[in-house]
Amino acid sequence: MLILGIDSTALTASAAVADVQDGEVKTYGLFTVKNKLTHSETLLPMAEQALRIYGAKPEDLELLAVNAGPGSFTGVRIGVATVKGLAFARDISCAAVSTLEALAEPFSHGENVVCAAMDARRGQFYCALFAHGERLTPDACLSAEEIRELLTEQGKPVSVCGDGANLLAETLNDPAVRTVHPVVRDQNALATAICGERLFRAGKAVSGKELRPVYLRVPQAERERQEKKKGLEST
Repeated sequence: MLILGIDSTALTASAAVADVQDGEVKTYGLFTVKNKLTHSETLLPMAEQALRIYGAKPEDLELLAVNAGPGSFTGVRIGVATVKGLAFARDISCAAVSTLEALAEPFSHGENVVCAAMDARRGQFYCALFAHGERLTPDACLSAEEIRELLTEQGKPVSVCGDGANLLAETLNDPAVRTVHPVVRDQNALATAICGERLFRAGKAVSGKELRPVYLRVPQAERERQEKKKGLEST
């Protein structure tokens, strides 16, 4: 199955074209960049380049996989909107992949518990735990202390990945909690494609119309609006 995988949920932007069969990657092309350009400038050109270098055309694609959240509200919207546009144009099925599951995918078959952690600001992390290829906890927005309690329950060494890895590890200050190597710490659209193919096999693909972003808390603008409203009501 030829898949285009896309991620723009954090500072890293990534696009991959991959032939994935029953969870096994046969061939792939991958572009990943972490710079000061916005995803609206880089994401679509990266996807086009990935297709061109791989030697495929948009009409060859059988599935579009996107990290649909959690993550930066703007980044999530850009990624989902890009995939919806591609899907509408060619009637291609889509897979809404958890960003945390994609982050954990390269490590989830090892011996350690994998903690995928993204910095959600305001003293919180988007977080989920995985081990031996299985999800242990749902995606959630948690404080460092709440994550500490989850990890203590597991009783195993922990590998932390994601853009919140360093901050979380420093906050927990636990020798059993270690970050993965920086080269493989951030988002990787090849992992998105692998997770997307797994969703497709499980019958969980959706149409471009049905594809939706996944937010674990309301956007900052909405929070500020609600706080302002409460302030006015209390006066």
